Amino acid sequence: MSLGKAVKKVLWFELIWKVLVLGLINPLFREIYQTYVASAGIHFNQNMLLTFLDLKSGLLFLLLFLGAALLVFYEYSVIINTVSLCRQKEDFTLPQVMRSSLWNLGTMRGWSLAAGSLYYILLLPLVRLGYVNTMVPLVVIPEFVFGEMRKTPLGVAGIVALYAAEYAIHLLLLFVPVCMVLGRRRFGAAASESVCCWKKLSWKYRLLIPGGLFVWERVITEISRYWRRKPLGNDDFGDYFLKNLFFTEAFRIDLLYWLLLNLLTTAAMTGIVWLLLSGLEGRLDLCASLSPAWSRDGGTLLEIAERRWSAARSRWRQRLQKRRWLFGLAAAGLFLTVWTVAVSWQRPPVHSPIAIGHRGSAGAVENTLPAILDAQARGMDFAEIDVQLTRDGVPVLFHDGDLRRLAGRSGSVGELDFASLKEIPLSDHAHPDANARIASLEEVLQALEGGTMGLLVELKPESGSGAALAAAVMELIERYGFGERAMFMSLDYMCLMPLIEKHPEWWIGFCLFGTSGDIDESIWRYDVDFLAVEEALVSGRLILQAREQSLPVYVWSVYDDERMRQYLEMGVSGIITDYPEYLRAVLDTYNALHPTGVIQEGKWFPIQEDGEIPVS
Repeated sequence: MSLGKAVKKVLWFELIWKVLVLGLINPLFREIYQTYVASAGIHFNQNMLLTFLDLKSGLLFLLLFLGAALLVFYEYSVIINTVSLCRQKEDFTLPQVMRSSLWNLGTMRGWSLAAGSLYYILLLPLVRLGYVNTMVPLVVIPEFVFGEMRKTPLGVAGIVALYAAEYAIHLLLLFVPVCMVLGRRRFGAAASESVCCWKKLSWKYRLLIPGGLFVWERVITEISRYWRRKPLGNDDFGDYFLKNLFFTEAFRIDLLYWLLLNLLTTAAMTGIVWLLLSGLEGRLDLCASLSPAWSRDGGTLLEIAERRWSAARSRWRQRLQKRRWLFGLAAAGLFLTVWTVAVSWQRPPVHSPIAIGHRGSAGAVENTLPAILDAQARGMDFAEIDVQLTRDGVPVLFHDGDLRRLAGRSGSVGELDFASLKEIPLSDHAHPDANARIASLEEVLQALEGGTMGLLVELKPESGSGAALAAAVMELIERYGFGERAMFMSLDYMCLMPLIEKHPEWWIGFCLFGTSGDIDESIWRYDVDFLAVEEALVSGRLILQAREQSLPVYVWSVYDDERMRQYLEMGVSGIITDYPEYLRAVLDTYNALHPTGVIQEGKWFPIQEDGEIPVS
């Protein structure tokens, strides 16, 4: 059989498998996980680990992790067996291959299961070259991590080293799935054999295989440059799929891209496996079999299951030929359609989307007065600022835990008084000669008096200084009467408690870079008015869940104007970016195209259950 026949058969399998995984298996795994998390309590940010510290939760996570690894390996097994059988020119059906591939799961036992799970669940989805799967399609390092690393030469070197290491390991272990599936090797033996496979290849294939992977990487990169929107993830399917499909403008566009990209990567994976097997032909005894050596009991059980399935299928065919069954199915279909439309209704956006400049603006050194004023000049509704406390109790604008990146010296804000900090010049990679200075929160409030732009104040307390920082910020906001133009947030929820208790009318939110579970009614125990989430967390599912709780969602930090448009179409209530000029243009266009569909034009307060807007 030709490569084209192999691609066709693999595509048919992937269609069946994706429907099964996305429609049944993944929601089942999620429901099991969510049931536990709901009982244990959702944790956020660095506290996520608390969800898995006891033995029961650790075992649950381990079982789900290993179960996902087995499903990923099974998917690869069917694909590799299909390609191998096509190369062997054997006649077969897809059910035969799917059934015989179950035997390959035997190689994932003992220590092979542990090491293989790390390989199939972490490494392959992280690199995403040569092999793609449905259960864990990708593993992403959050962009804010890379964003901070890119701001220093050492960080850039670290990124290069990370990429080099993951690609090198991936190439060395490239033959592991083939050796485990066709050679019936466990992971350790397959890893050793994978290295030997490179030695046994001819020079032709030593060039063709890396060349094929390079072409794959280049094609995907070029597609990503053209299609810069965030791709759909597994969370976007399942119970929220119909809601997104009917009511979310962005989802229908992104679903089409998801389908096309999956067609392309599935065909490319088939081609890579074909190339790997071609290079090893005649050098290793690797071939697929439709009749694996099942144990006697296993074969008997499988035979019984097949007979019962055939009998049940035959009975249903006979029933469906009767007219009353057809009427019943039609009525059930009509009911299902009406029910789907009814339950797919969703709340409209909480408020008109707002523009927020991240640390002011990239037009000047971050968190300095020129950056704040640049954000105001470029039409931002708010400027996001990071506030820390000096040794003498002055709230100042600074993000990092130490001074090294912006000031080129050791020490932290909390170790120095304001007068000393004021003498330290600041610069960054984009403004090497800026000679900027650290600004106090009071200086910023004075500079914004008489203007219209507000502040999104992120409190960044050092250990034990949360209450003092909150008190100092409150005192300044009260003195300058800035409460109606300010929002407050922090990664440390306890730091926000004094503000919530003394000023419940202020708009106070939670800043998130991770969550241990889905947002549900338990979010109200945090008593927040909005969520500011890192871009990696954004999904149609999260937006709908937040909207069901009447919580606005602001996304940080978005650098690409196409993604800005995408998130607005998804229903976010605000975007935080370093580039105000791009965001202002995108937001103006969006508002012009969507003159209706906002709750309160120009109002930035969440809608309460009684429909009233709180007044500061």
